[in-house]
Amino acid sequence: MAGNRTIECIGPSYMLADRKSAVQRAVNLFLTQIEGVGEDRQLILRSAPGITSYITASAVIRNMYNADGRWFVVSGDTLYEVVSGALTFRGTLISSSGYVGMRHGEDQLVLVDGANGYVLRLVDNTFTRITSPNWRGSTDVDYLDGYFIFIAPDTEQFYISAIDDATLLDALDFSSADSQPDNIIAVRVFKRDLYLFGTRTAEPWVDAGGADFPFVRYNATPIQVGAVSKRAVIIAADSIFFVGATDRGRGYVYQMMGYQPVRISTQAVEEAINASGVDFSSCRMWTYHVEGNEFIAVEADGMSTTWVYDASTKQWHERAQWLSGDWDVLGLDFMTYVNGEHYAASGSTIVRLDSSSNVLLSGPLVRERTWPHLISPSFEPINYAGLELNVMTGYGGNITLEISNDGGFIYGSPLQRSLGAIGRYAQRIRWVGLGSANDRVFRLRVSDDVPFSIYGAAVEAA
Repeated sequence: MAGNRTIECIGPSYMLADRKSAVQRAVNLFLTQIEGVGEDRQLILRSAPGITSYITASAVIRNMYNADGRWFVVSGDTLYEVVSGALTFRGTLISSSGYVGMRHGEDQLVLVDGANGYVLRLVDNTFTRITSPNWRGSTDVDYLDGYFIFIAPDTEQFYISAIDDATLLDALDFSSADSQPDNIIAVRVFKRDLYLFGTRTAEPWVDAGGADFPFVRYNATPIQVGAVSKRAVIIAADSIFFVGATDRGRGYVYQMMGYQPVRISTQAVEEAINASGVDFSSCRMWTYHVEGNEFIAVEADGMSTTWVYDASTKQWHERAQWLSGDWDVLGLDFMTYVNGEHYAASGSTIVRLDSSSNVLLSGPLVRERTWPHLISPSFEPINYAGLELNVMTGYGGNITLEISNDGGFIYGSPLQRSLGAIGRYAQRIRWVGLGSANDRVFRLRVSDDVPFSIYGAAVEAA
């Protein structure tokens, strides 16, 4: 189309409740930086991977963990190891529901479910319960310098094991994160620092090698932000990310830079996290790294989509499943990297992220790109003679275009075009005679089982 004007169709998710301000979305599409010198395109939108079923367990999965190449799964009241694609029994827990913390040392895999602690000896698969009279329960566990670190539930106190033996506990080997009154809910070890997260504050501690107790508070760096839940803290991209809470509010996403929490969420992300009906106690994060992109996902019960931050581009997009004509969170937990593949839990099923698949289990992988507002500088209506897309073609399937003339509130009927028969990689995707509007929003969707990426677009205005 002669006289085409390239428009900014590539971008992140940033839709606000005030749709007149911002309406763009990228659902199951993420930004990728083109690093090759001389290429015209600097950014494209690529399809998120599909999800395929791997193993179905008998009960809801409570955690998964890679212990130096050995893959452990807690499902219901049972600890399994995945061996040759099958679940192999390793032990029985007293509890059958709720989160189970897991961490391994030299020869022990330690599990905690709140009231109880368990040890699997990695050398011979012996599974025992921690029965020391000094066991106080723990809601989380981590490992540093040979010590297993436990949290005494509903207190400011944490306590440690003997060196490389979680079954041996000394009643005097404890301390308190009490620079401010705040119960500990999560513990994370990062670069040999011990971070104790409360509901409104956090404290870094270090191993100073003291004879009576090895850990001391790093007093120079009080952190005035806590975490909304014990599973809303994750290590990724050589940093700590968490959904924060203070005595003034909650729902920002932070990245620790040094000992300083820095906000990385946008207003759109924060609106989604703080939406009515969202259960903060269920807030969880997962992460994975592939082909130069490192993703950090945030979801909670009550959110309509899973929001994902890409540490490489520092932009957000959404991932979701399409259910009954609307979006819902992706519903993944406990992302685990094993043998070069990324696996996650979905209820009682272990699933695999599959970049060669374009379906989500038994449902479609619906990819949506909603563009920013198209408004003329004079606010006069624009007559759209045509629209042409530069997208992946030649694999079959169709794409639909929906048009809103009121700033993204109401869309017209889908206008469908072919993405080109198999082998027709030069297929042109065009719509003509699209009418006029002074606040136009275009929405694209692909639901078919085909690969898909967006490279650019151009409009012709009459």
